[in-house]
Amino acid sequence: MKTRLISLLAVTILLISCDKKIDYVPIEAFEPSYKALQGAQGNNYDIEETIRILNGIELAQAQSENFDEFLEYMARQDYSKVAQDVVDLRVKLLPVLQEMYLIDQEYKHLNIWNTLGRDLSTDVSQIAAQQNNRPHTLEKLYGLLSIMSLTDIPTPTSITVSSITKTGTMVFEQFEKNQKLKDDLSKRMHHVRKQYIEYLEDYMPVYNKYMQEWNQLCLIKDRAYLQLYSGQYESAQKSCQEALARDPNNREMHLLQCMAIIQSVEYPQASNQIKVSPNDIELGKHNDTVADPRLQVANQMLTDYIERHPDYSAAALLLKGIIQAKEGNKAEALVCFDQAAMEYPRQAEHLTDLLSSYRARTYLNSTAEGAYLLSLYQSTMEGFGMFSPNFAKAVLHEHNGDLMSAQEEIYNHFFRRSNQDVYDCLLSDMEYCEEHLAFSFKQLLPENSYIDVIFKRSPRLMGMGNDDNKLKVSLHNRSDKAFENIRLFLCIHFTDMYKTEYHVVRVPALNRINANEYVEIGEIELNYRNKSFNDITRVRAIALTDNTLCWIDNVYNADTQTNYNPTRSATIAELAGNANMKQRQRYFSSMNESASSISESLLKSTTIHTEISGNLLKRHTLLHIRLPRIVVMLDPVYELNSTASPDEDYLQGSVAHLVFKDAPLQQDNQITIKSVYTSYAVHFTADTDSTYTVTGIDILPLEK
Repeated sequence: MKTRLISLLAVTILLISCDKKIDYVPIEAFEPSYKALQGAQGNNYDIEETIRILNGIELAQAQSENFDEFLEYMARQDYSKVAQDVVDLRVKLLPVLQEMYLIDQEYKHLNIWNTLGRDLSTDVSQIAAQQNNRPHTLEKLYGLLSIMSLTDIPTPTSITVSSITKTGTMVFEQFEKNQKLKDDLSKRMHHVRKQYIEYLEDYMPVYNKYMQEWNQLCLIKDRAYLQLYSGQYESAQKSCQEALARDPNNREMHLLQCMAIIQSVEYPQASNQIKVSPNDIELGKHNDTVADPRLQVANQMLTDYIERHPDYSAAALLLKGIIQAKEGNKAEALVCFDQAAMEYPRQAEHLTDLLSSYRARTYLNSTAEGAYLLSLYQSTMEGFGMFSPNFAKAVLHEHNGDLMSAQEEIYNHFFRRSNQDVYDCLLSDMEYCEEHLAFSFKQLLPENSYIDVIFKRSPRLMGMGNDDNKLKVSLHNRSDKAFENIRLFLCIHFTDMYKTEYHVVRVPALNRINANEYVEIGEIELNYRNKSFNDITRVRAIALTDNTLCWIDNVYNADTQTNYNPTRSATIAELAGNANMKQRQRYFSSMNESASSISESLLKSTTIHTEISGNLLKRHTLLHIRLPRIVVMLDPVYELNSTASPDEDYLQGSVAHLVFKDAPLQQDNQITIKSVYTSYAVHFTADTDSTYTVTGIDILPLEK
């Protein structure tokens, strides 16, 4: 039997007077829930567990088909860490619920579950949502930086008793009016309504008290997340300590505090790495010997954490692996990373917990800032971003100079994520690679700048105009390599989005695209908060093939004729940030090249000539410049005589081929190759009407 009274039960089971004793003997259906509620341990409570019970019960309605199923769900909960007054409220309302249950059993034609319960679901949930949406407004007003710096941001106003009781009364009155209750049944329902309203009045002060405490804790937790991911490790540690002073058993803050400590310690130089054979390590046993005093503290905290929370050990095992990596114990680190990878799928199941405290923070879904915070929390639970075992192994391999292994781990991570149902966090994962694994990440697919994505609105049925909610997507391969098993993800930025926020949509898979081929892939729907084609402001793309991965910034809107990257090259500043000299040297080392060796290749291998195309009526001069393929690795932007960008740019064997149409040529000319790693000016002079000679190469000063 489909039922809807769950919401009523979710609300009412919370709404109990905590200062009155009652005589209550549960019937058989209520006895398991009653016994479970006896497990509370006085006033020694955990705020997060208390909030789970206060706010999460209503969400159980999505999983319950009837009254008995709901009661069974409630009976399975652990109330040992829930505040005593909250548990007392639950116990003392059981007689009211029981009476409603008996009425429902006796008068089946009323279908109380479906009629009354459905309307009462708006009772606490709607009013609480309205009140708790105020942090949403604050986030819009102050943004991420304010959350990171302010400690006294006001919390949401408490839910008033009058508003909640008024709503409850109206729901009951409407039910009684619709059902036209008579005689004894009317009296029984009137008595239930009276008791229910009384319990609401007793419940609201308790609810407000713990929500106030929870909101204050969340402000500190959110600040700690943002500080950690922005590299403010010392500040993050202080925020974690502040949060733990309020909630000593908070799992997230223990993990974030350890991560902040660990990230503040640099990796050792590869030459100083301690060589440990995998055979020296017995699987399941960890070498916890740690020399660095800071890492010693974090390591002991993690050992204690795993003992207290074995079901949430994945992130802690990962952090132990990073500690071992920074101690130079590569083999031991890899064991920890592999164990973390095995634990994450089991741990991720907890994200579906209907009583999760994060489900009560519905306002986080209303802003880009809030969504970002949710993704940071999810990273600790699912193993992505900073908490990805694959990324951790990639960092370790890269610091040991093994770029091939690092690339394999990066690919394995995204292969796993691409097979999941939710793709939004793929974007943050790509950004993590750009920041922390730029060298390995970039070389996964050097040809990424030579793959174009083209989209336009799909035609309506019968050709009657275009559909604003559907896109037809095509792919153009300008490289000389064929790619197989292409999985393409469009990252769409709509109006009213935060500047770094994108909605990720998977495009139908493509079996193969040959070198220099143009292929129509398929159609996608824009199912995002009532946004349509006209709301698109920018698009990026992620491509995953059998063995490669890349950003695709060359995205073209064929309807509006908008080129989202007119240089036909990814902005290297986005990829590598403001790379310092150490990073540049490391990058060249990874390619077995240097700024001077690339300069020599340019001088030796660059060829330039012109040709005439068209006919007598319309003729064009085409300038062809062929550069050594190594320049592709720099992700450069090309400029001819400080004015013109190439009209065509494609790979052809060992060269990068540029074509300029009707270029502004002079006797002495210059093609500039700009990148944050190094930049060059290639000087060339006309020999004849159609041939040119490279006269010199300048290594340009690095832009600051």
